[in-house]
Amino acid sequence: MNFGCDTGFYAMNLIPICCLIFAPVAGAIIHVIGVEGEAVLLTFPLTEGSEAIAIDWRYKKQQTETKIASFAHGIITTDDDIQFNTRLILNTTVVFLQIEPLHLQDSGLYVVEIKLQDKRKVFERFNLTVYVKISNTFLKKKAGSNHCTAEESGKLADVRSKHNCSFILECGAEKGNYIHFYWQKSGANLTRWISDCSPHSVNCSLMEVPTDQENCNANYSCTASNVVSTETKYIIPCFTAQEKTCRDRYFIGLSVVSLMLVAMGLSAKFYIRQKNEGKHKAVSSLKHAENCEESFREIVYADLKNTAE
Repeated sequence: MNFGCDTGFYAMNLIPICCLIFAPVAGAIIHVIGVEGEAVLLTFPLTEGSEAIAIDWRYKKQQTETKIASFAHGIITTDDDIQFNTRLILNTTVVFLQIEPLHLQDSGLYVVEIKLQDKRKVFERFNLTVYVKISNTFLKKKAGSNHCTAEESGKLADVRSKHNCSFILECGAEKGNYIHFYWQKSGANLTRWISDCSPHSVNCSLMEVPTDQENCNANYSCTASNVVSTETKYIIPCFTAQEKTCRDRYFIGLSVVSLMLVAMGLSAKFYIRQKNEGKHKAVSSLKHAENCEESFREIVYADLKNTAE
């Protein structure tokens, strides 16, 4: 008696069991994270005792599905698609697909369908997202960002003391994707005053800060972060790198001038001292000469007196 699915045999609920043998089995989509320039593994481990006799890997993006690698009749093919070319490695024992190096455009949905030796078919779906590591971050006071309301313009003797004035801090990264920016002021999280640079500039964040003594001298930080990398920069708005350079140059110049003045003072003091010592020596020499002359006169007078006697 034939108990196959095509016999119409319904006894003992065998029809559902028979027909499910060839139904593909899949779970939820597996989300995978990759890093641009590195390798990623899309793995589908088989149960113990199972053996794959055919494997198909397909790549789907924007409603287009393309076969990129396959295993059939003992032959592995990994150059079916020009996008991946020689970047694929297919393993049939563990059943994994390796992509190296990853390109940004490799993000998308990958589907593997496996035909097992016992005629079952299984498949799995992987949603790959390729991230770019964040690098070359910056945090700066935006040039020309000091802003005051119209009624206060031209009246500010000290802009730092006016609460209706503001400046803008700009934080960004030259490389990276899916970036989130987090701002802090003196270690405390900030959620206000924050905006995007523009709808087309996703790697940039702005913060408009009131210009007063507290905010001006606070230590601000901006953290650029995505799933695979994080970078943090710090700034004191009223003490920027340019202002620090100017301050350093000012103090260096002041130090040089001070040293010159000290040197001139010492030189003048030494000159006056030498001059005074010269006068003292001249007076001493003159007195000595006068004493010698007086002694000479006394000797001559004594000799003349003795001769006359």
